[in-house]
Amino acid sequence: MTLEARVTARTAELVAEIIEHKKNSSRAGAVEAIGRLKARLVDLAHIVKEGPVNDWANVGPKAKLRLDEWIAK
Repeated sequence: MTLEARVTARTAELVAEIIEHKKNSSRAGAVEAIGRLKARLVDLAHIVKEGPVNDWANVGPKAKLRLDEWIAK
């Protein structure tokens, strides 16, 4: 699986988790979980912005390492 596909898949998982927590927002810890998940997405935005990740075929080694670490979390 390509780096782009892995990042896209992980992003979709996080968004799905946020939606699930919002559906169960009365559950203890839901608000905190949503905050943590949103922070992960903000981290991704920073990595992509600093990357540069304009062209997934030419992602630099430093950005690739940061993206791999982000996916693994």
